[in-house]
Amino acid sequence: MHSGLVTHFLQINRVAHRVGMVNAANCYWFGSEGLMSPSPSAERRLPMTSLQPARVLIVEDELFVAWHLESLVRDLKYDVCGLVPDGEGAVEQASDLEADLILMDISLSGEMDGIEAARRIRQDRDTPIIFITAYSDAATLERIKQLVPNAPVLAKPISAERLRTAIASVLQDRQSQDR
Repeated sequence: MHSGLVTHFLQINRVAHRVGMVNAANCYWFGSEGLMSPSPSAERRLPMTSLQPARVLIVEDELFVAWHLESLVRDLKYDVCGLVPDGEGAVEQASDLEADLILMDISLSGEMDGIEAARRIRQDRDTPIIFITAYSDAATLERIKQLVPNAPVLAKPISAERLRTAIASVLQDRQSQDR
């Protein structure tokens, strides 16, 4: 499933490099497991402060939806530290990229769905997670409530205003807890 996606993504990435749209600090690459993430040569940043925008990890297996979310997040003046298409990669990248916030789709490629990935991430890190999904049935919402309490759920399609409000709320709650 991902081979065509990987090929398409790599072609776009090569063109973007040639015309100067991206550099080592903001490009994405596919690792050995097909994960999209910032280039390994990108600089590590200090933890989020009031002067630095939050680093957002986007976990979404549909490339165009991921790009749309990335555009919305960047328009809201946050940094996108990575795009990941599967749950296994999300667990790995959440730690490696030191994300301040994760936007998590529920239905992902691979064996692990977004809810299980979020549960595993929360075992190791207290990173806030916002679920973004087309699946907001009662059983799914109950499973989120049980496994990842207090995680907001936004139904697709996502508007910039709803995303802005959710991100601001989650980050404000996080900063209040850190004090």
